[in-house]
Amino acid sequence: MNRAEIEQALLTEIHTLPLEKVEATLNFVLSLKNQPVKKRRLGLLKGKVEFAIAEDFKMTDEEFLHSLTAISSHKIACPLS
Repeated sequence: MNRAEIEQALLTEIHTLPLEKVEATLNFVLSLKNQPVKKRRLGLLKGKVEFAIAEDFKMTDEEFLHSLTAISSHKIACPLS
C-alpha cells in the first residue's frame, strides 16, 4: 500500500469506531510522532564498514523505483540484501 491508500483505509476504519477509540488512536499516533528515530546499525559489519550518501547525490522517486524494479525482475545481485 502507498501512503494515500493507507490514509484512506485509516479514515474508512476510524469512522466505525466509538469516540473513545478514536481518541486513543490519535494519542497512539501522536506518541509515535514523538518517539526519536533510531539509527540503523550495520549489524555484524559495525566498525568494519562505513556508509555515507554524498551531499550532491540526486535521484528522483521514479529513478529509485525503477532501480528496485530492475533488481527484483532481473535478479540482479543486491549487495544490501
